[in-house]
Amino acid sequence: MKKKVLILSSSQFGYLTDTLKYCEHASDEFDFTYIGWDYNRKKIYLPYTNVKYVSRKSNKIFRNIKLLYTFHKEIGKGYDITFINYTRGVSLVKMFNPNEKVILDIRTLCVNPSTLKRFFYDLVLRLESIFFNNITVISEGIAKKLWLKDYHILPLGGEYFSHKSKCYENLSLLYVGTLQNRNIIDCVKGFHLFLKEHQHSEPEPLFTIIGDSPDYELDEIKSYVHSNKLEKNINIIGRIPQSELSPFFEMANVGVSYIPMSPHFNHQPPTKTYEYLISGLPVIATATHANKKIMNEEMGTFIEDNAMSFLTGMKKIFEQRESYDSEHIRHLYAPFSWNNIVKKQFVPMIGKLISSSN
Repeated sequence: MKKKVLILSSSQFGYLTDTLKYCEHASDEFDFTYIGWDYNRKKIYLPYTNVKYVSRKSNKIFRNIKLLYTFHKEIGKGYDITFINYTRGVSLVKMFNPNEKVILDIRTLCVNPSTLKRFFYDLVLRLESIFFNNITVISEGIAKKLWLKDYHILPLGGEYFSHKSKCYENLSLLYVGTLQNRNIIDCVKGFHLFLKEHQHSEPEPLFTIIGDSPDYELDEIKSYVHSNKLEKNINIIGRIPQSELSPFFEMANVGVSYIPMSPHFNHQPPTKTYEYLISGLPVIATATHANKKIMNEEMGTFIEDNAMSFLTGMKKIFEQRESYDSEHIRHLYAPFSWNNIVKKQFVPMIGKLISSSN
C-alpha cells in the first residue's frame, strides 16, 4: 500500500515546478494530496494527485489565516508525512500539530529589492524554522545564509524539453522565467546592439522571451521592441504552461539565464539553467555563485548584469558556436533531470523519514 504524502504550499498547483515534479515522478511510490491557493490560473491536473484549492477571496490578513487554518485541519487526517513549502506562519501549523511528521522545505530567500524587507522576511523564516526537526533546502548557500545546522539538500532539477541536435547557423536565444525584478530589458538592449553589429547576417538572430510579471517589466520590453521595430527578431510570448514549452526549446540553440548579480539572488539556483543544459543548449548566464556551481565556460559563457556584457556574451557564443555539442551537453547534465532528482533524492528521503521515529 502506498504511503500518503500531504504537500502544503502557497502556490497554485503546477506553478511551483519542484512540487509538480515530485507528484509527477513519484506517483508510483506515494499517494499525494496537495493544498494551495487558487490564483484563478489555468488548472493543471495530474493522475494520482488530489488537489484542494483555497480561495483568495478576502483581504490579505483573513485569507492568510484561512490558508493556515486549512493546513491545520488537513494535516491531522492520517497522512504518513507532510511536506510544507515555507509560507509565513507555518510554525503555528507545526505548533498545533506537534506529533505529526512534518518537513519544512525552503526553496528561496526573499528577493525583494528592499534591503529592510529582505532582512525581516529572512529573519522570520529563520525563527520559524526552529520549530521543525526536518528541513530541506534548495542549496548549501541558502542554508548557510539562514544559519541552519541540521538540514537536507533537495536540489533543483530540469526537464527535457528538446532531444534534437542543435544547428548553429544562426543564434536563436530563449529566455524562460519570471520577468519580475530580473531586468530582462538589459538582455533585449544587448541583443539589439548585437543586431546592429550583424545587420547582414542570414538567417537573422532571434530572441524568444517567455514569462510575465505583475509589475511593469513586460510592458517595458514590449514598448522597447515596438519603438525599435524589433518584432521580426524578438518574440514576446508571455506566460505559458510547462506543457507548451517544448516547441520553443526545439527552435532555440542558446539559453539565457539572466539573474541580477545582487546578494539576495547570488545563492538562488535557477531552474532554467538546468533545463537549458539538460535540453542541450549552451547558456549565456550571469556570473552568480549558483550559476557558477551549475555550469562552466565549456557550456556557454558568464556575463555581468548589464546590456554591454550581454552583447559580449552573445559575441563569444557566436564566435564559438561551432564548438558546442548539444548531445554532449545533454548527456553531461542527464543526472540533473527531474526524474533522477525525484527517484534518487526525494523518494529515499521521504521514505526514510516516514520510517523513522522522529
